[in-house]
Amino acid sequence: MRRKWFALHAVMMIAAFGADSASAEAKWPSRPVRLVVPVAAGGPADTVARAVGQKLSERWGQSVIIDNKPGANTAIGASEVARAAPDGYTLLQAVNSTLTVNPFTFTKLSYNVQRDFTPISLVATVPIVLFANEKFPAKTFQEFLSLARAHPGKYTIGGGTVGLQLAVERLSRDAKIQLVYVPYKSGSDVTRALAGGDIDLAMDGVAANLPFVKQGKMRALATSDSKRVTVLPEVPTLGELGLKNSDAPLWHAIVAPAGLPREIQQRIQIDLRAVLEMPDIKKRFLELGLAATSSTPDQLKAMIDAETGKLGPLIKELGLKMD
Repeated sequence: MRRKWFALHAVMMIAAFGADSASAEAKWPSRPVRLVVPVAAGGPADTVARAVGQKLSERWGQSVIIDNKPGANTAIGASEVARAAPDGYTLLQAVNSTLTVNPFTFTKLSYNVQRDFTPISLVATVPIVLFANEKFPAKTFQEFLSLARAHPGKYTIGGGTVGLQLAVERLSRDAKIQLVYVPYKSGSDVTRALAGGDIDLAMDGVAANLPFVKQGKMRALATSDSKRVTVLPEVPTLGELGLKNSDAPLWHAIVAPAGLPREIQQRIQIDLRAVLEMPDIKKRFLELGLAATSSTPDQLKAMIDAETGKLGPLIKELGLKMD
């Protein structure tokens, strides 16, 4: 009899715990949500997080607190989120380097992408453009290709991240050309170097360089995006130009600690999609040189897996390390 009582009591406790968990999920969010941004305040990623966070706060009736945790190519912020409770109150706005580059460039990374995160949704994609300075002799991509093939190793090209270095490498291999890559600490450094004539070319985002294009101090030759950039409609994609293996996309996405309840995962994804469809958000992103882009969790996971499969072997071959 006593054993039966203990067994019944255990079942009741488990049922009560499950009911409490379900109730907590149903009431989510009942307190502020922290969105960790693993870069310094003030840049495009931070601006994206604050714009999206404000809209989510309005929908949820709770504050979304932007918590900047820069360092180690986003690994510091990502590690903190990986260790957080999977209750929906700590989220990470990752960039693709966080999830597809860092696992190969750090000898000891304190998080495992597959084990430690729950994918939720894409937030933005970043069109990458091949720019030339005003004195560069080629005015079109085809002219650039002819020059680069005729003079291997002559022309310099700058980039501000490992992701952009990989974009240059994929372009070089696909086009069968040899460029001299010049690494910079930031995109603003790349823009200054290209505008000042210190380098011939650059692979970079649109926003910082667009004013120089309009002033005639730079030329946009092609984009590695899958479609033409809205603010540069005359610039062809590399795919249109016959280069099918030069894609090296940059993107932002929201993930959570592993173990996030599916109901909360779906709620965040649905609300993110609604926010990213808002005209003012699309306009703000466009001003930043980004495209507001949502996805399902499964689509985001598929992107991470596919990009990891492409970039991992290339990073190992190039011997790129960040520690």
